[in-house]
Amino acid sequence: MNTWIFQGNPKDFDIDRYIQNQKYIWWALRQRRFRDKIKLDDEVFMWRSNGDKRGTGGILAKTRVVGLPQERLNDESAKDYWHTKAWKKPYLGVKLEVLEVRMLEGFISRLSLLEHTVLKDLLILRQRTQTNYLLSLEHAIELQKLWNSSNNSIQNELKNNFHRELESIVDDEITGTEKEQIIKSRIGQSAFKKALLVNDKKCRLCGVTDERFLVASHIKPWSKSNNHERLDSNNGLLLCPNHDALFDKGYISFDVDGTIMISASLDEATKVFLNINETMNIRMNESQQEYMKWHRDNMLKTELYHSS
Repeated sequence: MNTWIFQGNPKDFDIDRYIQNQKYIWWALRQRRFRDKIKLDDEVFMWRSNGDKRGTGGILAKTRVVGLPQERLNDESAKDYWHTKAWKKPYLGVKLEVLEVRMLEGFISRLSLLEHTVLKDLLILRQRTQTNYLLSLEHAIELQKLWNSSNNSIQNELKNNFHRELESIVDDEITGTEKEQIIKSRIGQSAFKKALLVNDKKCRLCGVTDERFLVASHIKPWSKSNNHERLDSNNGLLLCPNHDALFDKGYISFDVDGTIMISASLDEATKVFLNINETMNIRMNESQQEYMKWHRDNMLKTELYHSS
């Protein structure tokens, strides 16, 4: 398996929004000499160049190759993300599945790579104008280590916050149920929510962006999860209060491809008022898909569900 870095210039293309909003993306293979080197399941790190904002360049996502290079007439499916008319031009494209996005915490900046003892020699740091870079085995291993260590730091912060929350609840008069509710509330509004905000800045269904009205919703409920699952950001969705209530009570769930599943007990008027419809879908990584399977099997009101 090869490891690559694919670059995008935010002056020409809204790479941030494209990668956050799409589960599958197409990316140009400008260095055509790599056409026969691209293999299915190759690892691809997505690089945002500085554009007009100095110091903002670096790696913001991890993807994998799910479609071999093919000639495409244009990039019309992504034209809303282009700042130029380049989407109209034919190009050689590679289909990628977005696995993980890190806009803030876990983002690997260009400046940090320049200080890395091994990765400071990455070709993209010396020849910035290319789109596609094939990494050496040494660079691939080091970059994967750095990506994983960034994720571990986020998880460690979650665990530390979790234990601090536990230690702060020492009143012996609080019942077990009340204690669970307090811990769930504190974690949901602090460390767990903070972890979800790393990749998502809005309700996964309706786009509400005001953090005051975003709920850190567990896919597998807190009461059914072990301590690892309670802290695992893959076991969570950012939702607005309406959609959180529907999801928490099993009136909606999501199929393996991210398509919404809606209980047949909700009439058309209710769906309109609660802002849900059968065309909605979300992007999930493999771990989230496993949690969502649990939700479908145990939470969705299946006796009331019908496919549209």
